[in-house]
Amino acid sequence: MKISIVTISYNQAPFLENAIRSVLNQSHGDIEYIVVDPGSTDGSRDIIARYADRISRIILEPDKGAADGL
Repeated sequence: MKISIVTISYNQAPFLENAIRSVLNQSHGDIEYIVVDPGSTDGSRDIIARYADRISRIILEPDKGAADGL
């Protein structure tokens, strides 16, 4: 069974890498991992880029808040 996990982040660089690593270190074999960042300016996008090859989909589009991003 596929499990989809979405991380929504906006200027959360101090916490983002731990969140991403936590998801990527899961042992379940079929994870679809989506990261949404509507325009961070605190280095979050650099963190996301470091893990891009292990993230299923990255959405870097403006939104109207967390609920809209989700």
